Amino acid sequence: MKKKERSASEKRDRLLGIVTASPAAILLCVFTVYPVIYLIYRSLFSGSLISTKKEFVGIDNYKEILFDETFHKVLMNTIIYTVLFVGLTMVLAIIIAVWLNGSRQKKLNNMVEACIFTPHVISMVSVSIVFLWLMEPDTGFFNMVLTSLGLDKFPFLSSPSTAMISLVLVMVWKSVGYYVLLVMAALQTVPVSIYEAAELDNTPKIRTFFKITLPMISPTILFTCVVASIASFRIFDAVNVMTQGGPVDSTNTLVYYIYAYAFRYGNPGVACAAGVVLLVLVCIMTYVQFGVSRNKVHYQ
Repeated sequence: MKKKERSASEKRDRLLGIVTASPAAILLCVFTVYPVIYLIYRSLFSGSLISTKKEFVGIDNYKEILFDETFHKVLMNTIIYTVLFVGLTMVLAIIIAVWLNGSRQKKLNNMVEACIFTPHVISMVSVSIVFLWLMEPDTGFFNMVLTSLGLDKFPFLSSPSTAMISLVLVMVWKSVGYYVLLVMAALQTVPVSIYEAAELDNTPKIRTFFKITLPMISPTILFTCVVASIASFRIFDAVNVMTQGGPVDSTNTLVYYIYAYAFRYGNPGVACAAGVVLLVLVCIMTYVQFGVSRNKVHYQ
């Protein structure tokens, strides 16, 4: 009897698990698995957005983008943007989070936290429009300040040599507050007794930071690096509003390239092929990040 009751209880628990997990599984299949499968399928066909006729072309769409010099530049732009964005964001987030965590001035901390987190909740389109005005080459606020100080105007978004770094700085300002909160949450989990032991040994602050703080929060740092990297590959709104990929394709990124081919040039087959390449690159990047950091991340 006990075995039968246990078997019936296990069946009920299993059924309950299936029922509770099924909504999430269904949503995952509908909004993630199916779009990926259809993306790969559609990349093997030619056609346009105004016609339902499709012709199977195999890997011709992939050949078109892989031998396209513009695609090579777009790919390099995306990599450069990702390296700059992730690097600057993580360095600033760790520095600000450590400073806020160690500061005892609550009023100042609250003000700083509000100032750095508020941009994260503002619409990216709104931020882009504001900075587009601030960085305007002739009448922009930044150049007005520079000229009032007797300095030359800075091209910001109007020059191929400065457009990418200007875009990166805007995105870092917009996003750093979110990553500061993540790092601060990780710092709160570090046992105080470890720092007390380091103080008793007269360990220098800089050594404590690199030997205790960073290793203890390394899982969070890895997570934030992966999230920031994926977000950087998906940048679109700022590029669309501020630069449209220019000047001279200096800020053209993969997602904007996909958008242009799908809706501006009316070639969804090539756009889907570029989307598959983007998906593969994100998977490779994530795998490499986890692989490289495997021996450097310390889980408690």
